[in-house]
Amino acid sequence: MRYNLNKIFARNNRSLFGIANANIMRKIFILLSAVSFLLITSCNKEKNFIGDVVSKMEKTTSVHFKVDERYYYVNGIDTTFTPYEVWAVRDNSDTLRHGYVWIDNNYRPYHMIYDKGAFYLAIPPKKITAVYPDYTESFISPVDWIDIFLKPETLQEQFSNPKNVTQLSDTTFRGEACKKLVIEFPADEKSEQTSYTYIISKKLGVLLWAMMTVTDKDDVYYDILSFSDYTFDQVDAEVLHEKQKKVLDENPLEAESASTEIEMYESMLHAGDKAPVFDGQFYEDGDPFALSDYIGKNIIIVDFWYTHCPPCVKAIPSLDKLYKKYKDRGVQIFGLNSVDNQPRSMDYLNKFLAKRAISYDVIMIEPGVDMAYKVRRYPTLYVIDKEGNIALSEVGFNEEKFNRLKEKIEELLPEKQK
Repeated sequence: MRYNLNKIFARNNRSLFGIANANIMRKIFILLSAVSFLLITSCNKEKNFIGDVVSKMEKTTSVHFKVDERYYYVNGIDTTFTPYEVWAVRDNSDTLRHGYVWIDNNYRPYHMIYDKGAFYLAIPPKKITAVYPDYTESFISPVDWIDIFLKPETLQEQFSNPKNVTQLSDTTFRGEACKKLVIEFPADEKSEQTSYTYIISKKLGVLLWAMMTVTDKDDVYYDILSFSDYTFDQVDAEVLHEKQKKVLDENPLEAESASTEIEMYESMLHAGDKAPVFDGQFYEDGDPFALSDYIGKNIIIVDFWYTHCPPCVKAIPSLDKLYKKYKDRGVQIFGLNSVDNQPRSMDYLNKFLAKRAISYDVIMIEPGVDMAYKVRRYPTLYVIDKEGNIALSEVGFNEEKFNRLKEKIEELLPEKQK
């Protein structure tokens, strides 16, 4: 019998190669299985941690804590700081927010109360309370934890939503073992990218620190909250309701507040309305100020603002550039501030303005001026023509609104000055 050695070698080689391949594939399969097991275990641990946090909150009927808020723009030059104290009581009969909330703003003497769908902003310096029905906006910040406490499944929904990118990792905060949860939300219609970062105590299952980051084409905005002094199941809802009644008696409700931007514009002074005249003080030297001294001589922009208002702060550099461009053509800008005109806030205002070279005048006014100009949100800006009439009203600040402001100034300038 004749043997073809080449064929035998080739056949045996293929067999050996096949055995080697099988061994390699088996090892790869075992490795992949181990990796898959670890990934599934890790994923389950993450879900279990979030589930444990949700479960702990669901077993708690009330919470009291303190929170310090800092916020700033990445291109800004300082950080604003506001301390709050929060009381929240879960009440599932409230179908909108699932509870009752009382917040004291310890920078401004304001009380913020949420009760059965309505949000009350009590402003003792103005002796009024603004009411916002069917209120669904954030109380302090989107990461203030209040809504998540009242409706804990909200956290689970944020974590499990397949449209969100989430990351959960171990960290240490204030010497305590914690979990760091980052949630990145899809970009909105304005191409703004928002992310939330939560640092949660492993032991207590409560939030210790949070940050919201909003990135758009022009800037990055940071809103950072630090939480402390938690107590649970000790808030007396009846005591808060009695306190609420007393505050509302002392600060009566104004007419129903605007709940949409359109309604806000409708409630403001309109083009053609006579601009209310008022007195105040120049911040720089305390000298008396009277708007009537400038009407008939200048085109006037009045900007109602305060230091702890992010869009107000963002508007300042743009208004400063506008003033420098038009001041020699008869345009005056006055930054009107009644909110920081309080003993507890003047020190911060001094530090805030010391860091800024604002070329237009800041005028300290009483809250009654805000009321006369029907200011409900900040910043509110009015353009006043030389006849003393309102020529334009704007609430809030963005590029589109600022462009309308510039266009109105150009329109009011004498032809020879354009």
